[in-house]
Amino acid sequence: MVAFPWYLLALGLILVVLGTLFAGLSRASRAGQRAIDSRMRDAEIIQHLRSEQRLSLPSLIMGVGFVCVMVSVVWRLARFFR
Repeated sequence: MVAFPWYLLALGLILVVLGTLFAGLSRASRAGQRAIDSRMRDAEIIQHLRSEQRLSLPSLIMGVGFVCVMVSVVWRLARFFR
């Protein structure tokens, strides 16, 4: 139980790095998509804007990683001041 915050910190850092890598790969694959253009129909613009608002898998992975890091830090601080 003493080492659990360290394992949690390591897991969080790994998840943040993986999320960053996945985000870089997904942005590279989306580079060929076209941006909003004046020739687009309204339905296409709405679809494009809605797809930009979705929570992507890389950002979800990075969020879980940051939560793991924060829980680890707070846990170790709570044990230090107890």
